[in-house]
Amino acid sequence: MSLRRSQLTLPFRSAIPSTFVTCAPTHLPPRRTLSLSLYNRRTPGRRLSLAVRPTPTPTPTPTHFPASLTQQTAAMASTTENNISRGLDNNETMTLETYKFPADRLKKKLSNDEKTPIVLVSCGSFSPPTNLHLRMFEEATDFCEFETNYEVIGGFFSPVGDAYKKAGLASAHHRINMTRIAVRDSSTWISVDPWEPLHKEYMPTVKVLDHFDHELNDVMGGIETSTGEKKKIHVALLAGADLIQTMSTPGLWAREDLRRILGVYGAFILERSGTDIDDALVSLQEWKDNIRVIPQLIQNDVSSTKIRLFRKRGKSIRYYIPDQVVDYIYEHGLYASDDEKSKAAEKGKDKASDCASSSAVTSS
Repeated sequence: MSLRRSQLTLPFRSAIPSTFVTCAPTHLPPRRTLSLSLYNRRTPGRRLSLAVRPTPTPTPTPTHFPASLTQQTAAMASTTENNISRGLDNNETMTLETYKFPADRLKKKLSNDEKTPIVLVSCGSFSPPTNLHLRMFEEATDFCEFETNYEVIGGFFSPVGDAYKKAGLASAHHRINMTRIAVRDSSTWISVDPWEPLHKEYMPTVKVLDHFDHELNDVMGGIETSTGEKKKIHVALLAGADLIQTMSTPGLWAREDLRRILGVYGAFILERSGTDIDDALVSLQEWKDNIRVIPQLIQNDVSSTKIRLFRKRGKSIRYYIPDQVVDYIYEHGLYASDDEKSKAAEKGKDKASDCASSSAVTSS
């Protein structure tokens, strides 16, 4: 640390820890003089008289930019932040009538005209979203860059709706919020599309992919190339190995849906420990060229199921999922243990009793 007065800088260590005295050069309140014992390796015990002034009222720092430009920059930053987190706090009022496709984080122009633009869509429960869900997008992007002729221009989480009856499934409102929180500060290109969970009825995966194809190509017209022309965007499913296992299970998926999902859109599948992808691919051989298996070089078998189990048993879930998602889960009491639920219920009863007592006193 340094003691600064005008252009003179004197290094010192205060005898009182974390105490620093700063002397400014001009236009400050009247000064007073006091002595402080300052430790110095060369002159131990030496006392130095210092001019100390009260802290002045800070004055605005002049800007080198025109006010209008500064205001425009601030407005642009505010607009971008609002676009990225749009609907984070008011999903309950969002409807299909007010729905708008979240295109804010998509690339606006293709970097390499020789490549095929692609958008990765991950469908699932995300109850809650984990770091592995986020990692899938990064793994797939690397795979596309080094192993294919695709250029990833965006990625989307599409949480399943409430009509999908699954044990431990938090409401769509919470899952939309959690996935948005997960990507808000950790990514600049992954978004969350609430179109699927806004439906009261269950939406098959094929219809979700059709929705993205419609929005990206029919509505937006594709992506712009360096020549100004528009190029069709390919949509592909991004999933873990457990999904491809279900697809290979006879009777679980409609054959017509598989033909369109794997035959038209294709899938990027991330390997997962404990799942035998080779066995799963045997019954999907007719679409093998459209199923790209991404090796997981660093094994990570964290799952939403395990997170819910940890939470139910009162164990820590931090660092398995994004920190802000952890905070959200605790704040809203999601996936809580029976003991926590009982305490919350008792707390609610006490609060209601207090309110009733207060009302009775007021009325009397």
